[in-house]
Amino acid sequence: MKRYERYKSSNVEWIGEIPEHWQTIKIKYSTYVKGRVGWNGLTSSEFLIDGYSYLVTGTDFKDGFVDWEKCYYIDQERYEVDPFIQLKENDLLITKDGTIGKTALVKNLDKPACLNSGIFVTRPLNGVYITPFMYWILNSFEFKKFFDFTSRGSTILHLYQNVFEDFIFAYPDIDEQKLIANYLDKKTTEIEELIADKVNLISLLEQEKELTISNAVTKGLNPNVSIKDSKVKWIGEIPEQWSLRKISHSFNTIGSGTTPLTSNSAYYTNGTIPWINTGDLNNDYLLDVNKTVSTFAVEDNSALKIYPKYSLVIAMYGATIGKIGITTFDACVNQACCVLAESDYFTLRYIYYWFIANKKYIIDLGYGGGQPNISQEIIKSLRIPCPLIEEQEQIVEYLDKKIAETNETVQIIKDEIELLKEYKETLIYEVITGKIDVRGWNETH
Repeated sequence: MKRYERYKSSNVEWIGEIPEHWQTIKIKYSTYVKGRVGWNGLTSSEFLIDGYSYLVTGTDFKDGFVDWEKCYYIDQERYEVDPFIQLKENDLLITKDGTIGKTALVKNLDKPACLNSGIFVTRPLNGVYITPFMYWILNSFEFKKFFDFTSRGSTILHLYQNVFEDFIFAYPDIDEQKLIANYLDKKTTEIEELIADKVNLISLLEQEKELTISNAVTKGLNPNVSIKDSKVKWIGEIPEQWSLRKISHSFNTIGSGTTPLTSNSAYYTNGTIPWINTGDLNNDYLLDVNKTVSTFAVEDNSALKIYPKYSLVIAMYGATIGKIGITTFDACVNQACCVLAESDYFTLRYIYYWFIANKKYIIDLGYGGGQPNISQEIIKSLRIPCPLIEEQEQIVEYLDKKIAETNETVQIIKDEIELLKEYKETLIYEVITGKIDVRGWNETH
């Protein structure tokens, strides 16, 4: 893209130079800005599933618009308390708390709407700019640089109205603003479509990886081998020469751990023994942990055992249920972990791949509410297809190679996605501050 012929200094740190015919102005002189203040103590108990008016919060923003289906409602009396935050079609909203700077356009407004706290409503004054142009300004490095500049040294991030109103932006005439907004609409959509295609490709590669692992640990590598019914519904058929072994009969060491009394500092101060929590598990080799315990903790807590390196650790509770890790050091675990070690029947990497392949089915065996739990007894009762050790090693070698190839491809695609995101952000900033001249752009191409 070409640059404009002549530039001048904007005298604004977060903008830099601008085209000679552009101007700068503060939000306070160009923009209606209002936010809810107090509003007579509106509480969540007054939020309605349906009602007279939408009540918009930052969590209702989706892809640059307000998602009306997600909004709560309030009654007419509450709506009429503050006319300054009653929304109009084409208003632009921006969050001032939480994730600061999220924006949403008000479109397809089919009933009254107003704001909850944490959001400013903005609309242009005096014909200085059009809302689509301001949308891109607030979604650019220009605004991020301003916020970073004005919040230096602050420990509490909040976009104060007086600060926001001091934001200076650059702008051309309305016709050029329309062109810039249309250009960015089209170009960013194209970039997002490319990113979406790459995300979908990653999803397909991950699905293919899961299928490759599942087939290898339940069917083996020889597609022509005779098969038999495993009599386990979620395992299905397995090679005829394979057996099924219960975990309880296959590992010399099966156990868990505990959490030493946290009020006893002697259990943790100067600890040298790694203490694995479920949050440490990464579905890979564990190279480090976040917490350690002391020898005093092990001596005083009989449930706190030290397990040998190259053990398999499985998360039994909560959000991490089914995650696993292979230890590369001797370690203790907490009560949410189950440890399998020292088997004459399974290689460590084979059993690792089996748990990776069957995580969903293992979780389905859990009990409890929204986040099910599994127990040591459930894990001990699992029956696992068991080929000969030599075949297990062949399967592991095959999977290590295939998974490494897939992971490398996925990483390349992720890097491409990051480059596209960076390109998009740079493009927005350079167009919206006049570093790039799009006046010769034709929308039809």
